Amino acid sequence: MKLATPLGRQQLQRALLFIALFCLLVLSLQLYLGHRSRQQLLVNLPQRIEQQVMPLLAQSVWDVDQAATRDLLQNLLQQEGISQLSLRNNQGAVQLEIGNRNAITHVVELPVQSARTGDQPLGQLRIGLSLSMLEQQLWQECLLSLLVLLLGLGGLAAINHHFLRRQVLRPLQQLQDRLKLRQPASDGEQDELQQLSSSLQQLQQLQHDYEHSHQQQERELARHRDHLAELVAMRTAELEHLIRFQHLISELSTRFIHLPLAEQHQAIASALERIGTLLEVDRCYLFRVTPELTIHDNQEWCASGISSTAAFYENYPIAESQWFIPQLQRQQLQAFSSLEEIPPEGHQERQQFAAHGIQSIAVVTLAQQRQLLGFFGCDVVTRPRQWLDKELSLLRLVGEMLSNVLLRKQQMEELDATQHALSRANEKLEGIANTDGLTGLANRRLFDLRKQQEFAAACALKQELSVLLIDVDLFKAYNDCFGHLEGDQCLRQLASELAQQFQLEAQLVARIGGEEFAVLLPHLSANEATLLAEGLRQRIWQLAIPHMASPVSTHVTVSIGVASLDRHRHDSIDDLLAEADSRLYEAKHQGRNRVVGPQAAR
Repeated sequence: MKLATPLGRQQLQRALLFIALFCLLVLSLQLYLGHRSRQQLLVNLPQRIEQQVMPLLAQSVWDVDQAATRDLLQNLLQQEGISQLSLRNNQGAVQLEIGNRNAITHVVELPVQSARTGDQPLGQLRIGLSLSMLEQQLWQECLLSLLVLLLGLGGLAAINHHFLRRQVLRPLQQLQDRLKLRQPASDGEQDELQQLSSSLQQLQQLQHDYEHSHQQQERELARHRDHLAELVAMRTAELEHLIRFQHLISELSTRFIHLPLAEQHQAIASALERIGTLLEVDRCYLFRVTPELTIHDNQEWCASGISSTAAFYENYPIAESQWFIPQLQRQQLQAFSSLEEIPPEGHQERQQFAAHGIQSIAVVTLAQQRQLLGFFGCDVVTRPRQWLDKELSLLRLVGEMLSNVLLRKQQMEELDATQHALSRANEKLEGIANTDGLTGLANRRLFDLRKQQEFAAACALKQELSVLLIDVDLFKAYNDCFGHLEGDQCLRQLASELAQQFQLEAQLVARIGGEEFAVLLPHLSANEATLLAEGLRQRIWQLAIPHMASPVSTHVTVSIGVASLDRHRHDSIDDLLAEADSRLYEAKHQGRNRVVGPQAAR
């Protein structure tokens, strides 16, 4: 067989071609970028000279310092791109010129400006720029870089060629000699790798023939092994799934035991989501049944993209179900992996489930002590699902747990209702205990309680507190004249007027005796309380309740004593009330039908 071009020579040829192309690409890129940078240098050079050199040049020209001027221009001539510099006066005469004029490609003139001459320049600096010099430098740099790159890549190619011959081709030849296989006839030329490939193909054919029967046996054994592994994995997955389900039920049962009533609704929603996710179903729901046997207060979890059915069954009478719910109540559990499993008697429910997109369904009855509490169930919309017996047993456990939760909730609601009713009764009883039965005003018991509270608050906060003591003038004579029934009616009229006069929440009007009343007025000064008392006295007189037995007036009148808190004189509320009582006595002594206070308004 004729040997093709050796691999070492092929590799060397490809390496040299790559080096040539790579160097050409690098040279082109360096020339392009260098040309752009040189052009940018020529553009930016005048501005840089004007900012950095021109102030110094103007100073040296102003000082007529020829040596300094020449040094500046010599330094400036050293910069790349500058071929010739010429300093001229304002008439255009050359004062100083250095550099090569022949290489100039661009000329830039800059005024030599000094602040001492104002707008009048000292002269002109003509700069001869040479792009050809920059390009010549660029070519020199590029050729130098190319030479370095050629040397580096050439050395790398030589090392690679040596490595290929020593580490690859020689072992290939040794392996070829070791195989000692007959080379197949071939019309074309082959290199070392192709020869080795032909030999390996012969070996592979021999190995294939040798292993064919063995593979057949292994394939059969693997088939049985895979089937067994699938069964084991399936059973393991089922067991792990059921264990997780059992743990979830245990966790939820423990949580619901001590859960407050206000948190049960949210806890049930979370439990439905976790159960539905674990069972990989599309809906998981809890339908409660009212004592009137209607489905109400439904809770449902739906997977993403699945529509809810809870609203359809809200206030649904269970009597309308002709087969499914009666079967549930008898058997406690109904599970169908396909709607086709529902018998003909459940045709109506089967159509209803199909309308909701249900393909598989499992529902458990929730009942305690022969009381139907609701239904718990799951259904699948996206695919049929085979319900495992162990899963159905665990669903029964979930149903028992939820039954206990619903029964506990019902009992707690009944207990809360009983406690609420008892609380209302206590409030009503307390209201009766604190209310005067005849007038509906606060009684002496509530007045004694509130007077201590208001006195303590006024002293602590350093606020005003006033008290009115009111007595119906000659009320015994009124009862003797008109009778006790008319007397009671008279007191009720006076109480109504008092209640209208003092309507603020902080103010308290109380009946503390037969015809005696007291008013607590927090936050009011003596003057304000006296004015209110006088207004009350006039309105009672204006009620025009006849009192023919009174020498004071033909109408019922009242006498009022007013006292206001003085923390220097009143050590207790009783001291304040004693002062009000003293002023009430003074009002009666002065002839009744009047108000006596710190500043009496008569």
